[in-house]
Amino acid sequence: MKKPLNMKGAGVLLLCAVVLAACNETTDLASTSTEATPATTTTGTAAAAVAVSGKAVTTDIIQKVEYTADDAYTDWASTNPTKISLTGTGATIEGQGAAVKDGKIAITKAGTYVLSGKLTDGQITVNVKDKGVVRLVLNGVEITNSTSSAIFIEEAGKAIISLQEGTENIVSDGTKYVYPDATTDEPNSAIFSKDDLTINGFGKLVVKGNYNNGITSKDKLKITGGTLDVKAVDDGVMGRDLVAIQAGTLTIDAGGHGIKTSNDKEGEEGYISLAGGTFTIKSGEDALHSSGGLDVSGGDLHINAGDDGIHAEVSLAIAGGTIDITQSNEGIEAPAVLISGGKTNVVSTDDGVNISSGDAESAEGGAAPKAGAGGAGAGAGQAGAAPAGGPGGAPGGAPGASGANSSNMLTITGGFLSVDSKGDGLDSNGSITMSGGTVVVNGPIENNNGSLDYDGTFVMTGGFLVAAGSSGMVQATSDKSTQAGVLMTYTKTQQAGALVHLEDSAGNTIITFAPAKNYQSVFVSSPNLKQDASYTLSSGGSSTGTATKGLFEGGTYQGGTKVVDFKTATLITWLSETGVTEARSGMMGGPGGGRQGGGGGGMPPQGGGQRPQRTAQ
Repeated sequence: MKKPLNMKGAGVLLLCAVVLAACNETTDLASTSTEATPATTTTGTAAAAVAVSGKAVTTDIIQKVEYTADDAYTDWASTNPTKISLTGTGATIEGQGAAVKDGKIAITKAGTYVLSGKLTDGQITVNVKDKGVVRLVLNGVEITNSTSSAIFIEEAGKAIISLQEGTENIVSDGTKYVYPDATTDEPNSAIFSKDDLTINGFGKLVVKGNYNNGITSKDKLKITGGTLDVKAVDDGVMGRDLVAIQAGTLTIDAGGHGIKTSNDKEGEEGYISLAGGTFTIKSGEDALHSSGGLDVSGGDLHINAGDDGIHAEVSLAIAGGTIDITQSNEGIEAPAVLISGGKTNVVSTDDGVNISSGDAESAEGGAAPKAGAGGAGAGAGQAGAAPAGGPGGAPGGAPGASGANSSNMLTITGGFLSVDSKGDGLDSNGSITMSGGTVVVNGPIENNNGSLDYDGTFVMTGGFLVAAGSSGMVQATSDKSTQAGVLMTYTKTQQAGALVHLEDSAGNTIITFAPAKNYQSVFVSSPNLKQDASYTLSSGGSSTGTATKGLFEGGTYQGGTKVVDFKTATLITWLSETGVTEARSGMMGGPGGGRQGGGGGGMPPQGGGQRPQRTAQ
């Protein structure tokens, strides 16, 4: 189902197209138990272009993220730090730059401060007027505050929280804050910084955000190490402009978003960059939510989301790492998504991957126009969408419908993507291009959604794609593709786990696949699948190969039942049990009429019929 996004500032990163390829170079923070290499930089650029409506445009969707020397953990013992020993309702201070009064420890000078002990219903405040760098070393502390933040960085050039190796540090706030007046609403999280904040080290930090958020930076937030356990009533970890994580172990349990950026000012949208680390995120809303762009180039993510697994308002790039979304409404959602590497598994109750912006998708935007009484034109319309038909079959739809011309784009150039969706598998309110990688879709069993759903074109030039699901809204790739595809539609529902085996006339396996759910259609596109060649499609049986998300590699297939022999006379071949058939419309039911391959390999119209209207949601 289509759900429009609020696409503020999309023109910043999206013009008429989205990038096809990305380069994300990361220099890790090399470290020993006490020191790290002082300066590192993570950069990312997107270099290639895609043609949409005859225009080729390039634009970056991966932002440059810089890590400076003080983002790395270094030994603090040699820096002559100020030592703060917390003593329940007060503290003992050895050194300069800090003072204690009424349970509040006020830090007013730049420098390194080492904290240990327990502070009950107190607060660590940082207010450095000269904008210097303040480093707080948590060396085994427990800090609680019943009416405000436990750690509040009100002003500093930059604040750094270092977690001493071998220590556990606990920070928590109360369920109700007391502010000086009705116009004040900050701070509002257990750890709150108005300026840049970096968390590093090798110790553990437990954050309990009982009032609102767990950790908040009103500027840039970077995490380069440590073990963080964050539980929050609302958002777990938030940076207004940036959240960049290069290393560490994060466990987040949030009532709202897990990791979030909030700046939605046009041209200054927030950005999330994950280059490494281990993440276990349980969220009431989106697990990862960016008000602008988002990229994942490394790390190991385990996501259980009440809403979207990964959501970006402008663009999203996956270049590496492992992403396992075990529960979500929509797994991955953004106006522009680029997948160039990594291994991504998505389970969703709605769309697995949803490409949507909301700027042009109204209730009718992106839906195919209706067919006239005389029947739709014979394949005369835009690829992948049923054109309107006038009397006698004349094409009635004006070219350039919002869906076909939209800048929304799903681009796959590499990596592995597995989708298990109750809604559409891959859903683009725009177009799709695929030139590499492997995609496995276990799509819907209901006929009001499809394993593939796009409004513009799906241009397949490389890679491997298999998509199984219902047949009511079935689509294949467009005939603008250069790689052949086969769409098999069965007259009856096939049982989950029943193998689909496709081999050529020499007995070479093209695919052996076990759909995870009941299915009535299967689409396959492979570099080994050729036009003007003979093939056999079989069902059932077994394989001795190794299965990954139902897709078998190697081994021997045996014991199956032949369903149909056929020849791929066209680039996109539509099949039924009786052999090659004509392409069909998206109406509910079995194979239909219409001319095969018309306009595109998507859903050329059936004579006298129409593709059902769908509402953007």
